[in-house]
Amino acid sequence: MAGDAEGDAGAATGGDATTLDGSPVEGDGGAAADGSTADASRADGSVAAPCGSREVCNNGLDDNCNGRIDEDCVCIPGTTTSCYDGPPSRAGVGVCNLGTQRCEGDGEFGRWGACTGSGQPQPMRCGEGLDFACTGVVDDGCACAAGTSRPCYGGPMGTRGVGACRGGTQSCRVTKGVAAWSACVGEVTPEPDQCDGFDRDCDGNALTGCGCAVGTSRGCYTGPMATAGVGTCREGVSRCVAVTGGAGSEWGPCAGEVLPAMNLCDGIDRACTGSATEGCECAAGATRPCYSGAAGTRGVGACRDGMQSCVVAGGRSMWATACAGEALPGTEVCSNRVDDNCNGAVDEGCGGTLTCPGDQTVPAGSPIALTAMGVGLRNVSWTLVSAPTGGAGSVVWAPAPPTALTETFTPFIVGAYVLRVSGTDVSGRVITCMFTVTALPHGLRVQLSWNGTGDVDLHVHNANRTAWFNGDDCYYGNLRPAWGAVLDFDNTSNVGPENTRLDSPAVGATYTIGVHNYARAAGRVATVQIFCGSTTSTTPTATLMSRAFTLGGSGNCANNDFWRVAQVTMTSATTCTVTPINTYTTGSGACSGP
Repeated sequence: MAGDAEGDAGAATGGDATTLDGSPVEGDGGAAADGSTADASRADGSVAAPCGSREVCNNGLDDNCNGRIDEDCVCIPGTTTSCYDGPPSRAGVGVCNLGTQRCEGDGEFGRWGACTGSGQPQPMRCGEGLDFACTGVVDDGCACAAGTSRPCYGGPMGTRGVGACRGGTQSCRVTKGVAAWSACVGEVTPEPDQCDGFDRDCDGNALTGCGCAVGTSRGCYTGPMATAGVGTCREGVSRCVAVTGGAGSEWGPCAGEVLPAMNLCDGIDRACTGSATEGCECAAGATRPCYSGAAGTRGVGACRDGMQSCVVAGGRSMWATACAGEALPGTEVCSNRVDDNCNGAVDEGCGGTLTCPGDQTVPAGSPIALTAMGVGLRNVSWTLVSAPTGGAGSVVWAPAPPTALTETFTPFIVGAYVLRVSGTDVSGRVITCMFTVTALPHGLRVQLSWNGTGDVDLHVHNANRTAWFNGDDCYYGNLRPAWGAVLDFDNTSNVGPENTRLDSPAVGATYTIGVHNYARAAGRVATVQIFCGSTTSTTPTATLMSRAFTLGGSGNCANNDFWRVAQVTMTSATTCTVTPINTYTTGSGACSGP
């Protein structure tokens, strides 16, 4: 090691003395005036050794009393130490190993000789795993360590691992002493999408620049939206095809669809409007009752309806002009007990007399008092000759059975009721007369019928958004809810009707109509007639028909059909707006939702 600058052994004369730790020694501690040394007294009374003319090496004392210990003692001759003759920062690093120095000289004082055997930085030889540059880094300056490998990817940032894109692997290879990374093997980088459902451009979208995935298909329909699935109209299928030249894809033509056409009046809905007779006066082959006699004589006495047939000519249909089989009023013949002239009296002028009330109108569901005028009659009876569908089984007489000249008659189903009053005169001749009571709608009335056996139930729900089968629903289990509706009849076996009336519906309120296949009605078709308060007409405001019921469960909340028919909004006391819903769920679905 490098020593301190040589000092004059006698230079300390007259200076302050120090201990091994450099602190001053108490007392004079200097040389005498004649140059001789004197003993120094210590604080504890002991005497320090006298100062010499030179330092004694390696005794740890300031022998010449100059304030420094072992100055000029560089090394002890014959000893060795490690050394490095290059930049100190590289000593012992990498191939720059330490060398050796020997202390040379005679006696007590020596000097270090040359440093031998130390290593020096060398030109880099990559791949040998050595630190030739002595920087602390193996293969410093080489691109990589030979034999190592690393992941690699040459595609744009953010695409690696997306879609088809995958990283590869690089290996470190040494060529002529130089280490470098090989090409990236196994990587998949972005390329244009081919519209085949694979994300080849690695942007998270397998159909970039594509209209669809090639080879897939979808339903299609080019006709008016409301006609799809109605009548003969059906959706087709469109397939996704590649655009010529490979630049994207698109949906091909709609194949197999059936679009609306003109009805042929043959019972098939080709116009797809929900009516097979759209544009037709009638359905080909259909028939209807007809009568060409004087007003008030139809169905009275001997007078009977005939039958009209629907004929088709030139693709259009119309009712035939002839009314086949009708019986018109004739001349009264006494004693045949027939009302030949259809005036409501049998053999009038031939004995006792009987006069019926004139034709009457009454709000459906309300009673009306009827009085027949009879002279010389016994065995009076009232008979219902004809009634609207379901009406015959629902009328109420008081007193019952109806055998008095004055009776109270209550019809519930909207429509015309033809009544006959009969009596026997003293000669045994039966005299009869007939008249009509027309039950008119008032408020809101809903009538349900169906085309066969089974238990089908009518439901009318108030404006609250609650599930069916509760207090907001007027049905067989809640005949008279507090909000005013009344279900007159619960028909459980055949045809109907069921009739719900709301005599004073709230103007502006909306009511919902439903029909439930409670049991045994699979295959049946229900008809719902809605009347909105007319005081002059028995024609329904709306008539809606269901599809055939397809589920045959039993009970309220079972898996059987529940048809949501329509919503009715009262726009005034006598008018309303009917909005068809025409959707189907199960009874269990109606139990849990509105």
